[in-house]
Amino acid sequence: MRDLAWACFSPPLLHISRVTERESGVYACTPQLSPERAAWLARLDRDPAALLEHLSVRPTHRLGVYFEQLWHFFLQQDPETELIAHNIAVHEAGKTLGEFDAIYYDRQLGCHVHLELAVKYFLGLPRNRGGGYSTNRREWLGPDRRDSLAAKLDRLLQHQSRLGDTAAGKRRLAALNIITTRKEIALKGYLFQPLSAPPPPPPGYNPACAMNLWLTCEQLDRHCAGLDTLDFLILPKMAWLSGSQHPACTEKLDRYELKAHALARFVKDPHPLLISAIDRHGLEANRFFVTPPDWPNHGNQ
Repeated sequence: MRDLAWACFSPPLLHISRVTERESGVYACTPQLSPERAAWLARLDRDPAALLEHLSVRPTHRLGVYFEQLWHFFLQQDPETELIAHNIAVHEAGKTLGEFDAIYYDRQLGCHVHLELAVKYFLGLPRNRGGGYSTNRREWLGPDRRDSLAAKLDRLLQHQSRLGDTAAGKRRLAALNIITTRKEIALKGYLFQPLSAPPPPPPGYNPACAMNLWLTCEQLDRHCAGLDTLDFLILPKMAWLSGSQHPACTEKLDRYELKAHALARFVKDPHPLLISAIDRHGLEANRFFVTPPDWPNHGNQ
């Protein structure tokens, strides 16, 4: 339920209106957490059977798919929306052009909406050695280094959200008796600045999203010693959405165990680890990535 609430009602990662042309016709999807929706979440918290049944239809170990499933459930359940279709592939000349993440009807706006969904995590590169800062979104990389904020944003705005403008996309929508759609994007996630020489936030950054940190395993001792927490948890990827709650977790590590685990892990797998710092109540106080010493130059392809 916490993941559902975070997926649908947490602040968007970027202000879409500030990173796209006004005439593009692409809008942010930002449903408000009204008292009615808060009451719905509270009922789910007491009895999550409907949500669990929804997720069991298509079990997944992919975080992006899980994120989409949470949104589909919300669009199905919310009185203000009607989910028409989701994950609808569009083909042309034997090739797949893409897929509609979700098509829904917005009862307040009185129109059909093509919604593209994405959850992303980006680590900012340290400032240039000469002292200058880069404001290029390409300086914000995904944990595996092959993804960047610039590339993802470009794909969302120039390809995924425009799928309904293609001839094949229009035919696919017509099969659903839909002629036109409003274009919306829900981009959620977290940004992580380096512990040393942090760059400024990327253009369009939404300050309502907390800025986190990333650090190398060599910086781990000093960073953890300065935190008002004693326990740490390495988050599996499917637990990367909402803040952790582990009051009785047996997998907590102290900072010495965490460093030893990270060093051993990076010998065989150089992908950064997402760490949750746990307070005395078992709640997540903050989160950070820890990386190999030479990230992002390490060959973690």
